Amino acid sequence: MGVFADEWGNGWTAASASAVEGYARAVTAYLGMRLEIGDHLKAVLKADPDMPMAHVLKGYFGRFFATTPMEKMAAQAAKRARALIEEGDSSEQERAHLRALETWLDGEMEAAIAIWEAILIDHPRDVMAIKLVQYNQFYLGEGRAMRDSLARVQHAWDEATPGYGFILGSYAFAYEESGLYEQADRLGRRAVEINPADIWAAHAVAHVCEMTSRPAEGERFLSGLEPHWDGVHNFRHHAQWHRGLFLLELGRYDAVLDHYDAKVWTEDAVDYLDISNGAGLLWRLAEQGVDVGDRWRVLADLSAARTDEHLLAFADAHFMQALLADGRDHEAAALRRSMAEAADGPGSQARVTREVGLALADAMMALSRGAPADAVAVLWPKRGELRHLGGSWAQRDFFDRLLVRAALDAGAHAEARAALSERLQAQPKSRWNWLRQADLLESEGHDADALDAKRRAVELLDAA
Repeated sequence: MGVFADEWGNGWTAASASAVEGYARAVTAYLGMRLEIGDHLKAVLKADPDMPMAHVLKGYFGRFFATTPMEKMAAQAAKRARALIEEGDSSEQERAHLRALETWLDGEMEAAIAIWEAILIDHPRDVMAIKLVQYNQFYLGEGRAMRDSLARVQHAWDEATPGYGFILGSYAFAYEESGLYEQADRLGRRAVEINPADIWAAHAVAHVCEMTSRPAEGERFLSGLEPHWDGVHNFRHHAQWHRGLFLLELGRYDAVLDHYDAKVWTEDAVDYLDISNGAGLLWRLAEQGVDVGDRWRVLADLSAARTDEHLLAFADAHFMQALLADGRDHEAAALRRSMAEAADGPGSQARVTREVGLALADAMMALSRGAPADAVAVLWPKRGELRHLGGSWAQRDFFDRLLVRAALDAGAHAEARAALSERLQAQPKSRWNWLRQADLLESEGHDADALDAKRRAVELLDAA
């Protein structure tokens, strides 16, 4: 075994330089969200079954799936990596990656982040450390921390560095999640110029358009890039989810349903992000009075099989909504009981479930049984903590809209007024916000003001 440098200057223990080159190909495929990620990693392990970092990478990739079978695979990969590292020479960088993987498998996301951040102090071009920090901070709702982490490594990257565009796109998304939309838009569009197939960068720009209420522009932008997404894995469904949100804001409800069937929920949609895409979009459609037919059924079937995982509180929330929307109250109740048991355990997601996830589940169940006042009572005090569920601001907007809907249905005018005031300050050009404002004003007997709010919504649609 020797030490060979990858294209970013990181030295990895391996049998040959070609094994490290294969490792870099797997990492690059991951950055591009390509279907061939696994094929590249398998090729590395076949050529060099004793490369420690290849097994660590296998563990990382398994952990991303957030399923029980892949969790077991990731644990086995970590065990193999530990055996290789303990019996041979290895670098502190490799040992730190193994500690981070083991810590992540233990569910301690903040502690794993600290290890990756320490790696980046000395190795700011360690691509997996950069992306793993972002992934875990994302699922802890830490947008500013994402931005600051990406900022700390920028000194080591420039346009001559392999993969620079991918790091730029990651930085763009971190800017967006910390509310700096102009910077996010600029960096995201530059990343797409570098590589039109960079779907993560494209999705960062889509988030900017969503948060700044530019649905027509966002839809055109993504539609123009779609031809470059051949070979992208399931994340393409999420990019198409963004297109669905834009079509929805434009009031093109039939087009949203057609788009959902053709692009958001395809035959290979199976993972937790696919379920969250489906649940978030179908709920928005149904809330606006659109008949979504039996589309909840497949989401509920998949969710029912995952009620005991609890690897991400964000995923549990969407599983709950899918079950309730399909009338699977018994299975939803089983999920709630299982969540409560998991909340008593260790780890970051247990804490999030305990502090926020259970309240959101209870609110969803209350709405489902026709008790919106109960939903408001349980969720309103937690509103400021919902970001800890992780996901993006755009994804969590589902939960905020759910609370607004509950307040309106319950006649909780004070809460509805406060929530809509906050939303209109943040997104004054949101058609949905003005339509719900009209509902509130109408329910209070302010017919003239309600008409003005509806007129504003129409003007926004005409101007889009």
